[in-house]
Amino acid sequence: MGRPTSSSSSIDSPNHFAFSSTASSPRDLTTDLRLGLSISIAPPYVREQWPPMKAAVAEEEHECNSSTFYVKVYMEGIPIGRKLDLLAHESYYDLIRTLEHMFHTNIIWAEAEMDRDHYGKYHVLTYEDKEGDWMMVGDVPWEMFLSAVRRLKISKC
Repeated sequence: MGRPTSSSSSIDSPNHFAFSSTASSPRDLTTDLRLGLSISIAPPYVREQWPPMKAAVAEEEHECNSSTFYVKVYMEGIPIGRKLDLLAHESYYDLIRTLEHMFHTNIIWAEAEMDRDHYGKYHVLTYEDKEGDWMMVGDVPWEMFLSAVRRLKISKC
């Protein structure tokens, strides 16, 4: 009684976008206007690196390729480690001289000459390689050392 009834609804009308002649092919699922949902077609499957690399390893590789390469140096008896740029040094001699000045101690290493009567006043410098093994500094050439070192440790003799 009050409203005239129509046999077709507004959705069924030929002027509606979903049924208009300008609508794209039936396989096009980018937008569903009837429900108000956006459906996007997923990009092709991208294979991720497996096993996933840890962020620290990725950062370490990035640091090796840059103009600086910082490692932590820990000394026995000192609770806080210090950062040291290894690429700022040209050889083991420069590195040892810097560490002796930084920690105010005498450091022995593979090529060091020392007074064997006074072991108590010396410290030994070791490094942890990528495999987790602790090695004495100076056992390998400088370039190989730079590619393998993760951190340094200064211990009492």
